[in-house]
Amino acid sequence: MLASPIVATVTPFRPDGSVDFAALGEYLALLDHAGVTTVLVNGTTGEFASLSVRERRQLTEYARAAWPHTLVVQVGACAVGEVIELVQHGNDFADYLAVLPPWFFADAPPAGIEDFLGQVLDHTRRPVLLYNFPRHTGNVLGPELVARLASRFPLVCGVKDSGKDRAVTQAYKTHCPRLQVFAGDDRLAPHVTELGIDGVATGAGGPVAELPVRIAAAVAAGDTASARQVQAVFDVYTDARKAMPLSDIAFAKAALSERLPGFPTSVRPPLSTATTQQADAIRTLLRDTVLGRLHE
Repeated sequence: MLASPIVATVTPFRPDGSVDFAALGEYLALLDHAGVTTVLVNGTTGEFASLSVRERRQLTEYARAAWPHTLVVQVGACAVGEVIELVQHGNDFADYLAVLPPWFFADAPPAGIEDFLGQVLDHTRRPVLLYNFPRHTGNVLGPELVARLASRFPLVCGVKDSGKDRAVTQAYKTHCPRLQVFAGDDRLAPHVTELGIDGVATGAGGPVAELPVRIAAAVAAGDTASARQVQAVFDVYTDARKAMPLSDIAFAKAALSERLPGFPTSVRPPLSTATTQQADAIRTLLRDTVLGRLHE
């Protein structure tokens, strides 16, 4: 069973644009020290859509060698053949696979999405999280569709839902109770029990992963008051992230440069790297507001 929180990693880049594996290793060590037990690589936060298949394979292999706990690898792509290639590679390295529906052809018919995912799932040898992120894919993985796929493919074990529709998030469970459901919402961690889901997944929250780890521990212990107290600190970080005209990925990389001095902050186009002013403001937020409370 996957443990909450799932942290989706960033992909750090050297000044020449290549992947900085040493920096990724430092980040994974930071997450390990924070108490994280499940990471996801090649996800949205990892800028997978800006990576080549070769780079995604290299990142999977590096993460497997560097990460001692549960590794989830996101294998989604637009072409079913490319997804199958990544699945076959991921079968040898990942503990779990995650797969997005195809994108660009927005509002594709559910039957077409089911056919696409069915062809992919025929090749999986690892448990699979279906990944719903309609803001980016233009396609919704509806609860009924997920339940049908789960009935056909026993390795479908859960859903990573970044759709932000709580009714849909809960419906995955009601339609198929055996599935684990993780919400991609940094504000929901104290409420997972009342929502009837299994936990949260965070990307931009990774630089302060101690916070969602503590919230999950408090929820598991039935200590709602402590969970909400820590969530209040996490919300300060999230509010600042939402208020800044910057992608969550660029924000997270700038935040990591406070936790890990020298961590590269650049992102690949079409995203934009945090300006010097923005990065300074993010580092100040962590130093003066968030990190001090981590040690209280």
